[in-house]
Amino acid sequence: MNQNPESSLEKWRSSAQAWITDQGETGDWSRRTILDPALETILPNLQNKSVLDLGCGEGRYARILKSKGAIATGIDPTPEFIDHARSQDPDSTYILAPAESIPLPDHQFDLILSYLSIIDIPDLEAASQEISRLLLPGGEFVVVTISNLASTTNGWVKDENGNKLYRHVDRYMEHFGMDLEWRNIRITNYHRPLSYILNLFLKKSFVLTEFIEPLPPQSDPQYPYEYRCPNFQIYTLRKL
Repeated sequence: MNQNPESSLEKWRSSAQAWITDQGETGDWSRRTILDPALETILPNLQNKSVLDLGCGEGRYARILKSKGAIATGIDPTPEFIDHARSQDPDSTYILAPAESIPLPDHQFDLILSYLSIIDIPDLEAASQEISRLLLPGGEFVVVTISNLASTTNGWVKDENGNKLYRHVDRYMEHFGMDLEWRNIRITNYHRPLSYILNLFLKKSFVLTEFIEPLPPQSDPQYPYEYRCPNFQIYTLRKL
């Protein structure tokens, strides 16, 4: 898959301030209601652990990692995000860098977290090499991502009254970028089949240790739709 990282980065830069405003300290609905609570059940004890937030954005979750006792480092390729992260957390390390080329020494981290960032990386094969290089033996790579089924389309098919009918799945085994926009935020998400992503790491001596498809509480109005077609996956890969 040939993608243009510079084009993708420019879209992020033009949307950075809108993103910072939209996320705030608590994140959007999906983070508050589904992903943050589910991730709490996945993350190990982080006290004094060295953790890399891969694609940290404005630094919201890196600050949460720090509050859990982690020695948190964030990287992101968008200058506006890194500037904001540093302003909110000047005592931690935030590095301006793409996931495909991280200027840090080998075997430095106990855990690397990709929180809705793996879908933003144009060259995932290069990024997987960096993740493997940076993790200590026995270290964990935790992935919070869009479901590979949901990422084949940009939403539900609805009837004339706006009722959600179904989500279609098409081109699943292809690799492609999808330009998305909401609330003046413009990004490119990259769809890849799950087998491709997992095999990038399994072939580098990782093992899959946990896999969940998190849902909101049953009392949430969106629960029936998430139950029909979950938007998210969270999984952990351990480096042997």
